[in-house]
Amino acid sequence: MARIREKISWVLSDSVVLDPTQDLAELKHVGSFWGSWRTWRACQTDNVICHDQVKAADLVQREFQNLCNLYIPNSVNASLDRPDNVRVYGGEFAQDVTHQEEIVALHLAASVSDIVLLLGFDFSTQARLDDPLLEHQAANYRGLVRQTILDNDHIQWVVVDHPADFREDLQGLSNLVKDSLGGILSLFAG
Repeated sequence: MARIREKISWVLSDSVVLDPTQDLAELKHVGSFWGSWRTWRACQTDNVICHDQVKAADLVQREFQNLCNLYIPNSVNASLDRPDNVRVYGGEFAQDVTHQEEIVALHLAASVSDIVLLLGFDFSTQARLDDPLLEHQAANYRGLVRQTILDNDHIQWVVVDHPADFREDLQGLSNLVKDSLGGILSLFAG
């Protein structure tokens, strides 16, 4: 009986730092990369999200969409006269949150995957930020990440090379686990 291959995607955080000796082709053999426009130069991200109007206009002007699958919000796409080869997504953020592209990447990868591998994410307990606005944005980000995982309970979420325990609000989620990059590569090799 033939083994059915799971649909696997990587989501890269904005702060991902890959080992320079890591062969990107080996990672991409496991699944395609999803991440913000900030990840493309270092990782040649396959599916790039840009939620910012000004940056999206700059990327489209430079025909960046011919180098990858560029995703921008539907509202931004309309304001740019619907350029060719650009993919769109709906929705807006009601919350004040940083790293919006990471949240969108989680949603988009979940829509096409059975397993989502999270690389460069830190889900450990963090000290409370002194600046109330920054703490509010960080709390919104944490809540949106948690809700995305909860809303996609049929997806196996794997945080790769996470050194610490998960923060309290993520502990006990049956579809969220940790593994090492080596473990992932050996599991899905071949």
